[in-house]
Formats: sequence, C-alpha cells, structure tokens
Amino acid sequence: MSRFGYSIFCDDIRNEVGGKLSFIGCYSSVIIVTQKFPLALPKFCIHGFVVTGADEPFRSVSIRCYVPWQQAPILDEKIEVPHIPAQRAMVAELESNVSAPRQIVASASLVLSPFELAGPGLIRVRAVVDGAAEEVGLGALQILAQQGR
Repeated sequence: MSRFGYSIFCDDIRNEVGGKLSFIGCYSSVIIVTQKFPLALPKFCIHGFVVTGADEPFRSVSIRCYVPWQQAPILDEKIEVPHIPAQRAMVAELESNVSAPRQIVASASLVLSPFELAGPGLIRVRAVVDGAAEEVGLGALQILAQQGR
C-alpha cells in the first residue's frame, strides 16, 4: 500500500466532548472571493490526514501548506507520532476478523489566524513522511476571484 492523505478546509475546527472534532464552514473545492486582493480571512483551518499501511509505520510526519504567492511553505507542522513499536501494537489490537486493510493514520489541525490572501491560486497541503524528499499530496483548495457583473 502506498501512502496517501486528504484534508478538510474550513473556517474553524472545534474540539468537542469525548475527543470529537467539529469542522465549521467547510469548503468543497473552491473559495470564491468577492472583495479585491489582498484581503484577510479572520481564520482559516486545515485538518490533514496521512495514511500508511500497517507494514510501513511512520518514523516522522510533518504537514506543509503552500500558497501560490510564496515559494516556501507558509506552515511546516510536525506531527508527533508514537514510536514504531507502539504503532505496531495498536494495529495488533484490531479485530482479526475484519477484512479491511490495516492502516495507521496521523492527523493534525492547522490554524491560520488571520489568513492573508494575496491573490487567486491554489492552496496545496502536502506531507513529508520519514524525511523523504517526495511529498505526499493531501489535497488542494482553489482561490477564485468572482468576475464583475
């Protein structure tokens, strides 16, 4: 199994009772901006997930966020992952009669407040796993300027 991931883009992430997360104001694939650039959103959140097979536990994971108006990532957040023996022990505790693939998931919430939008383009989220040069794609969100009527 190769590693993969995905992201949820939203206005806010709230921690709920029982360890649940609520994602408020989720974007599907596009942010349509009606004001002139540059502008600032009061808050912008990304929750990224990285998935690996149980036979390839994580040594290290960090999530990066790229915006089109800057070369370097605007965020590079390290995710604390359990040591490899602990990851293997968690997978071993899963029910053996389930036919679903055994996977390990690492996730993190990224909060940008305020979030400066310099112009249209693509917000990209990537993960660096085990220090590899290749990044794992976790999704993207298009920023579009609404055309005048």
